[in-house]
Amino acid sequence: MKHLPPETVRLLSSSQVITSVVNVVKELVENALDASASSIDVKLDNYGFDRIEVRDNGSGIKASDTPVMAVSHYTSKITSHDDLESLETYGFRGEALGSICAVSEVIITTKTAEDHISNQYTLDFKGNVISQKPSHLGQGTTVCVLKLFKNLPVRKQFYSTTKKCKEELKKVQDLLMAYGIIKPQLRITFTHNKVCFSFRIFDS
Repeated sequence: MKHLPPETVRLLSSSQVITSVVNVVKELVENALDASASSIDVKLDNYGFDRIEVRDNGSGIKASDTPVMAVSHYTSKITSHDDLESLETYGFRGEALGSICAVSEVIITTKTAEDHISNQYTLDFKGNVISQKPSHLGQGTTVCVLKLFKNLPVRKQFYSTTKKCKEELKKVQDLLMAYGIIKPQLRITFTHNKVCFSFRIFDS
């Protein structure tokens, strides 16, 4: 992964703002799809404000990339803004994760096919790795987002009613349903407060 030049940073930075639970889920699911995942598990606790977990069986993150995997303006997908014209991925992991780190606590567990074991990384609000330990999870990446908007009480206040929370939950369900429709080979499971929602259109 390389740091993007300033002119490219200016083009991308304005688009990465996390304002809702569905924003977080969308970014993490698209990261999983970019990693060629065929299976994605999404779990929410308390409508996602206590915990959002997205686990995939994709390619994982290379050990050499983990120090900057959530640092803004680092990516392996492009080197300049000219590359945006031919980009075939959903987004940029560093931009998405960096924005999520700014409004929550983030823990990432990842393993590539070349790794002997998976490793769990705890990140700070700037996306820097502050601790690392081995894990038992298999190949792929699991992103755990805790205490969403803990430092933004005004934004969290917007979801202070049960009605607003249920509306947000419905948006997450609709989003995952849409991915299930456009990618029939993709296995998606969605759980809220340990209750599994059935929304898959296609079964293999």
